[in-house]
Amino acid sequence: MTDLAPGEFIDRDTLLLVREYPHPPLRVWDALTNAEQVSIWFLHCTRLEARVGGRYAFESDGKSWGGRITAYEPLHLIDFSGAMRFELFAQAAGCRLELRLKRTAAGWNPMSLAGFNGWLGRLRRLVDGVAPEEAERWASDQFPWEGLCLMYERLLGVHVAGGAKVTYRIHFEPNLATLGPEAKMQLGELVRVLRAQPDLRLNIDGFGDDPCSFEESLVLSGRRVDAIVRYLEGAGVAGERIEAGFALGNYHFLVPRDTEAGRAFNRRVELRPIY
Repeated sequence: MTDLAPGEFIDRDTLLLVREYPHPPLRVWDALTNAEQVSIWFLHCTRLEARVGGRYAFESDGKSWGGRITAYEPLHLIDFSGAMRFELFAQAAGCRLELRLKRTAAGWNPMSLAGFNGWLGRLRRLVDGVAPEEAERWASDQFPWEGLCLMYERLLGVHVAGGAKVTYRIHFEPNLATLGPEAKMQLGELVRVLRAQPDLRLNIDGFGDDPCSFEESLVLSGRRVDAIVRYLEGAGVAGERIEAGFALGNYHFLVPRDTEAGRAFNRRVELRPIY
């Protein structure tokens, strides 16, 4: 299994990712259950009580989240609140890891799913003994996050959304949060979908500009999300159906940003119906 092997949708609510390692289970298990090691390959782990009912906590971009471990079998299984379930199986040549991810209330996010491919790539390098700086270079310069993100969009369309569009991208002029004619046309299409499916909710993530300072991009991406929320509510979409996700600033670029066309594509807000 390579870093690029995508997950498989077992059902609409479950994605399975599989990796194999030429190491005994104990070596991988330590990387899954030791807070210091988890912080190297995943998110910064501030608490990990490896037992049933034990608490765990992660931090990322100034935000914290956590819960309790709902299942735990040493060297075999650890389940983080049902959201992430890691299972290890011994094999003649090492071990097999199965990671099951569960759909959250905010729906599936192709960016996050691509991110799990990257995190598992970091895990593999950790257990292989790769130096942290080399693993960081791989993650920053070689991991094809953009291609995987778009691939997961296609998989979600087929296996979860029944062929429906899973991401609406609204683009903006530099340093502006004004909705242009093309943006309003796309939002009109989305409004029709939401009217036809009154139980369908919506998640929104905003992005800034490049070049732009990180602080400026956070403000700008927030303004862009606000502009779209106001438009949707003005079109009759109830506010409780709209879940504003993240103002992500000037990172998570989908295409290279060394041309004006690339920078224009990256100036966006992404709206995802929660199928």
